[in-house]
Amino acid sequence: MNAIKAIFTKQLNDVFKNPTVTMMFVMFPVMAFAFVSFMDAEDPFVVVSGLAISSMMMMPIVAISLNIAEDVEYRSLRFLVMAGVKPTQYLIGLASFVMVLSFAAMVSFGIIGELSGSDFVIFLAVSFLGCLVALLIGAVIGLFSKNIQQANLFASCIGMILGFLPIFSMFSPDIVQATYFLFPQQISIILNYIALGGGDVAMEFFNHIGIYDINLLRSGLIIFANAVVFIGLFVFIYKKKGLSGE
Repeated sequence: MNAIKAIFTKQLNDVFKNPTVTMMFVMFPVMAFAFVSFMDAEDPFVVVSGLAISSMMMMPIVAISLNIAEDVEYRSLRFLVMAGVKPTQYLIGLASFVMVLSFAAMVSFGIIGELSGSDFVIFLAVSFLGCLVALLIGAVIGLFSKNIQQANLFASCIGMILGFLPIFSMFSPDIVQATYFLFPQQISIILNYIALGGGDVAMEFFNHIGIYDINLLRSGLIIFANAVVFIGLFVFIYKKKGLSGE
């Protein structure tokens, strides 16, 4: 427990030493605030929801993959291992730090979008699961990357694909059907349902993009199933690849 706390504290102390990661957690909420302010939207969350999904995918993936790749490349991880910190403790400490930053950003999106009550609770629950799955994907990228540049390339590309997938789906029902069981698509369904206020307006929108049956509980279960699958994938790859800092 002390080792995990030490890793968390180390990341907190180094937060401003990695401007790329730091700016990412600040940039998306600032953009959301600017859009809501300048567009003067009747329902701010309609404007915020798209940015929330993009940041939910990109922030955890890029942040944890770059941190792992940086610590391995600059041998920081090797020194931590030599000091008695287990690789699993390192990953838990790092993942906790990234999740705290990601969740703080999601809370800001909810506030900027003027969510309240059950909508806010649902948004935070979905955001937590989405950030968790994205973090696991980023950790796998970090494990496989040979250096920071490679990690940045893979993480940015995958994060952008996942983040913009729901947007592309709005223009093609075929994409919706092909990616229906992927977690970004289900997160988009839930957030759009909240943004459009449910009812006939929401159903008209979903019918337009090829979704004719909306069940938020089912969407939540699909996202949770994605989390379970990626946890299993991460554990499998971690056992194969390992993380020693060599």
